[in-house]
Amino acid sequence: MSDTERVRSLCRDEGFPLVAIARAEPDLGARAGAIEALAKGQLADMRWMDERWITRATDPGTFLGGGRSLIVLGLPNHSPEPADEAGGITRGVVARYARGRDYHRVFESKLRRITRAVREELRAGARATVDYGPLLERPYAAAAGLGWQGKSTMLLAPGFGPWVMLGVIATTLELEPDLPLKKTCGSCTRCIVACPTRAISPEGHVLDSRLCISYHTIENRGPIPRELRRQFGARIFGCDDCLDACPVGAKRWESHPDFHSPSSERAFPSLTGLLALDEAAFAERFRGTAIMRAKRDGMARNACIALGNVGAADDLPALVEALGDTAALVRGHAAWAIGELGRRLNMPVSWPLSSRLQVEHDPWVRDELNSALRGT
Repeated sequence: MSDTERVRSLCRDEGFPLVAIARAEPDLGARAGAIEALAKGQLADMRWMDERWITRATDPGTFLGGGRSLIVLGLPNHSPEPADEAGGITRGVVARYARGRDYHRVFESKLRRITRAVREELRAGARATVDYGPLLERPYAAAAGLGWQGKSTMLLAPGFGPWVMLGVIATTLELEPDLPLKKTCGSCTRCIVACPTRAISPEGHVLDSRLCISYHTIENRGPIPRELRRQFGARIFGCDDCLDACPVGAKRWESHPDFHSPSSERAFPSLTGLLALDEAAFAERFRGTAIMRAKRDGMARNACIALGNVGAADDLPALVEALGDTAALVRGHAAWAIGELGRRLNMPVSWPLSSRLQVEHDPWVRDELNSALRGT
């Protein structure tokens, strides 16, 4: 058995249905595109993605000295919706990939075993990453023929579409590379049309993180721009709209078991329930899931926005309670949500806003309170 055949066998033994190999060479095209996005501000406040990081992330040789090959691995995450919980509760929406176990942990244990076998059995260097290391996995997945980069910027794997999580192992082995696919999205623009905030450029292939719901609900640590909030709907962690719109793999419901939602509550959490969580309760509830990335204050902020968009009159007391939250980030978005609730449901809400304004000292929260009052 050749080294290439053995590596593929190791990956299949770990349950990876998608395995492809690329040369560990610099990707100058991906580098230029990422640096251009950085210069235009399209990477928003993800400050770790500076020009130095991008240069490293498009040169596998800096990820693993002497690296010759990249093994790109994919796990599907297109699971059906769980059964509905009892009605009468206003619920948010979590992106499918985050409803089960944290995909980093799922990959890490598998990649660790493969890299150990490469080192010990094949006597070669190996280093793995999911998406936290300095390596842009999507361009290399496309170079390996695992799929092609769609207009949404997601990797589209034949049969699976965009519903694939990626991991990469760099190795000093000289493995036989796969060929890139000769596929494109053609004239299809469904993902572009589906994006609620127009984050995908009209021509496709460029995503502006400053407009992306996934970026704001997960990575943004500050206020959500007011002009975007109404487009968030009930989304509180990530957004699947461009994935749902993609026809590639749309009819294939397949997911690694660890990515399945253990309950409807994990997929569609009670929004007022999220507001009631303190730091300890948040950590206890979401430990071991990707939702920890948003942190407690971020999820409470997201819950406020969702309640402003889809909440009912019965949700007002929870938002009024949130006006006294220890985090200014939550108080300010609660003020906006109360104003939106009053506007949508034509109900009086000025009294809690005015009462909070009398004791609020944070300038940004005061601005949110005044803005909400002007809209009532």
